[in-house]
Amino acid sequence: MVKNLALGLILGGALGFIGQRTRFLTWSGALALTLMSALVFAANGWTWGAPLLLVVASENIWARYRASRKEPLGDRFRQGARRGWPALFARIGWASVLALLYALAAPTKGIHIAFIGALATAAADSWATELGVLSAQPPRSLLTWRRVKAGHEGAISVLGLVAALGASWLTGFAGLLCQAIASWLQRSLVERAFLWLPLAALLGGTAGCLLDSFLGATAQGIYYCEHCNERSESRLHSCGREAEQIRGWAWLTNDGINFVSSVVGAAVAVGAVAWLAQTSLRW
Repeated sequence: MVKNLALGLILGGALGFIGQRTRFLTWSGALALTLMSALVFAANGWTWGAPLLLVVASENIWARYRASRKEPLGDRFRQGARRGWPALFARIGWASVLALLYALAAPTKGIHIAFIGALATAAADSWATELGVLSAQPPRSLLTWRRVKAGHEGAISVLGLVAALGASWLTGFAGLLCQAIASWLQRSLVERAFLWLPLAALLGGTAGCLLDSFLGATAQGIYYCEHCNERSESRLHSCGREAEQIRGWAWLTNDGINFVSSVVGAAVAVGAVAWLAQTSLRW
């Protein structure tokens, strides 16, 4: 456990430092990543910690990709819009809670599958957001299916959907690969349920990502800055002026939606494996 804790602190701290230096994380975000990485590694080892850090690293990479082109599209893409600890916890907090639950109370395969499903949702939403806004075709509102501006809350595009599918599947594959390597080192067989991880993560991550878009289009608190003639997800616009709320619930922020979506994505992943396992037994 001590070795795993040290490994989690070193890797999480290194990734947090890189994130802070590349203006992806605030210092509080970097510290939160270090602590959650240490918790996951100490609780369950590298087979859990590696997928978590891979998801965060991928989000940092895609956030920097064509950043100058994305900057005019909204507050979340502008320079200085770093992720603090609330934003980071909204992404990977539920996965970290599941890791702790597995270690302390219920060491079952279902919790591990839920863990991967939660990470797949975080990856799917992040990739869909960072790549979807770069689509050559204007996105459509998930609610009305009308064309909307890139970066509009609740908007989806073909590129964004492909990115979400790829991110969720790759997260599941990373989870399976870690289990396969661990089993090979221990000279044992991979648990049969884990063979469904890529497909389960694909279903869970996509479901969570679509729920994120739906809540963003319907219930999230959205504001309008008259000075800049822009919509905003925050009452305090990036220009420093207070924006007027135009719809949604003020308490339901993007961070809240991300957390709820990760819970749902985890549940869908577990349900998918349970259904697939029963179906394969019937065959």
